[in-house]
Amino acid sequence: MEKIEIVKKFYSLMEQGNFDEAKSYLLPGFQLLGAPPQPMGKEEWMDFQKKMHMGCPDFKFNIRDLSERGNIVNGVLQANGTFTHEMPSLYPGKPAIQPTNKKAMNPKENFAVTFKNDKIIMVTVERLTNGGMPGFLKQIGAEALTYA
Repeated sequence: MEKIEIVKKFYSLMEQGNFDEAKSYLLPGFQLLGAPPQPMGKEEWMDFQKKMHMGCPDFKFNIRDLSERGNIVNGVLQANGTFTHEMPSLYPGKPAIQPTNKKAMNPKENFAVTFKNDKIIMVTVERLTNGGMPGFLKQIGAEALTYA
């Protein structure tokens, strides 16, 4: 499978809530950079996305403009969704987050997916004001209980 097709399949699986299969595309030692305040590993990111999917079942990454060069696929993503269901807490000891029914649309963010053979070792997302995970959570009214 071409790397662009792997990226499309990976993000599609996460949008569908199939996190176990999505996780199989990531190598041990995987890192997500830029979107979260601190780098995340494979388990952390999948756990976050699982909780996000529970709270925002319509969550989409909206990836587009993909291009492949060597071991890297570059593209643009623009996360959006609506916070319609209770979201489990992102931190132990914090309460679940009640839905606000707010819609969010992050700015367009450039991203790069780095491969080692046919598996993903790193995803780097451009850091923008009001972007990434903190920007999305702020828009849906969930940031106070998540990044406190």
